[in-house]
Amino acid sequence: MRRWRWILFLVLPLVLAAGWVLRRPQVPANPQVFSAPQRTLSAGTLPGRPAPGFVRETLDGRELSLSDLLGKPVVMNFWASWCVPCRAEAPTLAQAARRFRGRVHFLGVNVLDEIEEARRFVEQYGLPFPSVVDDDGSLLRAYRVVGLPTTVFVTSSGVIRDVHAGPFVGPEGARRLEADLLRLLKEP
Repeated sequence: MRRWRWILFLVLPLVLAAGWVLRRPQVPANPQVFSAPQRTLSAGTLPGRPAPGFVRETLDGRELSLSDLLGKPVVMNFWASWCVPCRAEAPTLAQAARRFRGRVHFLGVNVLDEIEEARRFVEQYGLPFPSVVDDDGSLLRAYRVVGLPTTVFVTSSGVIRDVHAGPFVGPEGARRLEADLLRLLKEP
């Protein structure tokens, strides 16, 4: 009888731990971090498909949905404060958001991050656009993002026009981002 208690004492925690692991959301524990632009699109998030809708809380506590932004093109940037390439591209995104203000909505999607760290990031880089919180990785999965940063370009009618995996950095990155934005503005 004692032997069975010992076995139960050792096996039960293992079974419970395995069940907990299997029930967790299937989000990459460490999303890939892109140090250079990748034109390889993540599986499933292809141009021409409707952008998955969502309602999320922003870093400043407001509720925001994708449908609130439609009517104008939307640029969704998936980022995290711990992502070095995200830090490198933040000034380029901030500058583009200011330049295209009123014509394009920019939206940050903060992924698997601590809220206070994310707020510090936004303040440090002066991001002039809202960021929604994706603390459970469900937007990461819905948009099939496999690495950070990733930028999704959505037409004013809610269709994904393009996906850019990797950072927009330096003068070349700024030119590429501007060209993508100008193309996006031509879409219905």
